[in-house]
Amino acid sequence: METTQTGIEPIPVEYILDIAQTKATPAQRRPYIDLIERWGDKTDHAEEAHQLLRRLRDGQVIDPQKMPREFMPRYRQPEVAEKLIEIVRQIDDVIASKQENWTWAHVMHVMVDEGILYKPTINRFDQLICSMIPDKGRDTVRKHGNYEYLTKQKEPWPCWTSQSYIDPKLAAERIICNQIALQFAPILTRTIRLEF
Repeated sequence: METTQTGIEPIPVEYILDIAQTKATPAQRRPYIDLIERWGDKTDHAEEAHQLLRRLRDGQVIDPQKMPREFMPRYRQPEVAEKLIEIVRQIDDVIASKQENWTWAHVMHVMVDEGILYKPTINRFDQLICSMIPDKGRDTVRKHGNYEYLTKQKEPWPCWTSQSYIDPKLAAERIICNQIALQFAPILTRTIRLEF
């Protein structure tokens, strides 16, 4: 790596991008974006800067050391946060494969009911999930699931009926939430058992 006239190595632009990806809001990312844009203009690397900024827009990454405030304190601890991010990525694989009837609306309900998240807006939940899954397209979470139906259910998912003759739709939703809660079981403070 080249050194400057003062004998100090310059900061790699990838390092600046990595820091910017951990910032939760556009306002927090703005100084880093400005810095990368200026670097591109001043060093004839405009195309590289453009590619880096596209990566920043497409894949903001949560730093397990600095989890957003929407997560309950236990899930902001780095060791637990790393496991949480790993679980969310596994859930994304199941949702993407369509091997189960899981949706992000179910995942949001489980994460709120199990005390992982304070109740975020759907847009904010979309941002949080996309920041945990590299290269996940924006708006993909928000558009996947019936948030309206699930948010009408005021009680936590374990309180929903399991009797299909009482409410078949809600009983089916309970089974899905139970399957998702089992994925989170290694980091939850209560025991989750498989229900049928």
